[in-house]
Amino acid sequence: MEDGQAAYNAGDYKTALEIWQPLADQGNARAQNNLGVMYENGKGVPQNIAEAVRWYRLAAQQGYAGAQNNLGLIYAIGRGIRRDPIRAYMWFSLAATSLSGDVGATVAQSRDVFASAMSSRQIAAAKEMAAKCQASNFRDCEPNGDALAPDPDAQPAGPDTLAIAITSHDVVLTDYPSQSIRLHESGAVTVTYVVGEDGSVSTCSVVFTSGVPRLDDAACTLVKRRWKYKPATQDGKPVTIQYLSKIVFPRR
Repeated sequence: MEDGQAAYNAGDYKTALEIWQPLADQGNARAQNNLGVMYENGKGVPQNIAEAVRWYRLAAQQGYAGAQNNLGLIYAIGRGIRRDPIRAYMWFSLAATSLSGDVGATVAQSRDVFASAMSSRQIAAAKEMAAKCQASNFRDCEPNGDALAPDPDAQPAGPDTLAIAITSHDVVLTDYPSQSIRLHESGAVTVTYVVGEDGSVSTCSVVFTSGVPRLDDAACTLVKRRWKYKPATQDGKPVTIQYLSKIVFPRR
């Protein structure tokens, strides 16, 4: 297992895949999660979000917290699949329960930040799903597909139309701090940000660090400077909306 991790860290994705694939096929949860990461990011395999989700689910069903958190991120961001805040909250909660220390606290924080844009009805449904999932030993974790019944006491469910990006979200060379280029630093940063009524990003904060403070700061800098949107609307009027997004800085 560790030989595969060493190969992956060195950029030898072919060797990492050769080591992890048979372990994943045998049911090793960590290997299954790692294959999910490879498919999500197109490392050594063609990028395939559906395949990433399949491997994450197999690992998550064994209680592997890393895979549960990764599923939460995919559903929160809507990365290649339909955005599902209820399922995202559920997986974040399950991962936070399994993890301890600073890591568990960070996952719980990301869940709570994400929940600030959810209605009380959605949060209650997500908590019920999480309890049901955990009671079934992670075997009954899919939503039943039933629409939430109307609740006059619920908070607004969200805008009628979501904000639509009108500028590229690609990371380019000028987005890197000069020191990061010199040191060949790379990493992935997950941020939460608010798109204002005028379509600009007003606030941004890091939810999951890349491990490199310079890249974390650069992520929010590029989001606030370059990302522009057609604003979300409610009853035909522009409104603010909160998003979660993963920003990847490849090695330069």
